[in-house]
Amino acid sequence: MPLFQHKPVSFASLLGLWRIEESIEELRAQLLSMRPDHEIPAFKPETRTKEWLAARVLAYKLLEKLEAPEMYLQTQETGGPICTDDAWHVSLTHSGPWVGALVSCAHQVGIDIEMIGSKAPRLAPRFLNEEELAAAAEDPEKVHLYWSAKETLYKVYRNRKLDFQENLRLQDFERKPAGAFAGRVVTDTFDQSYEVHYEMHPDFVLTYVLGPR
Repeated sequence: MPLFQHKPVSFASLLGLWRIEESIEELRAQLLSMRPDHEIPAFKPETRTKEWLAARVLAYKLLEKLEAPEMYLQTQETGGPICTDDAWHVSLTHSGPWVGALVSCAHQVGIDIEMIGSKAPRLAPRFLNEEELAAAAEDPEKVHLYWSAKETLYKVYRNRKLDFQENLRLQDFERKPAGAFAGRVVTDTFDQSYEVHYEMHPDFVLTYVLGPR
């Protein structure tokens, strides 16, 4: 599993990106060497199994680098990962051959990768509100960043009941190779602003958030 990027993003927070090139058997062996009694679900699509295994191998490697106590990743009712040690937070993502992970004991975290293609611009009216559509007009890469940012905010909030157009709101910004812009999660009972960090890569975009605990 070749490491593409590995960097601290704040105190006690580490982000990693990997490109999957291993077989399912190799990834399973890596995971079980780190957590011998880890439960491994069965997925019919081979790619889904690879993504699941690779993301967890990466997360455990990042936790080791931060010298975190041994813990396991379990699945919440919302579908996202949760650490058995509640002092730590983790977010996972996968798209195409890439997997990413963000781990922290200082922040609630969210991370998302989106491969650049035709899907996001085509579906933009389903997940962007009118202001966001206007801000991203004629800029497909910005549409991808907005889509990725909303996925990241969704993961930080950790509740399925969100409308991407109404509850997840993004500010306009001048797109650069890397930077940050403002995002906000708004519901009847919750209102929190976040700084959404982003990176542009040749084949994909990356966004991540370090939120308050």
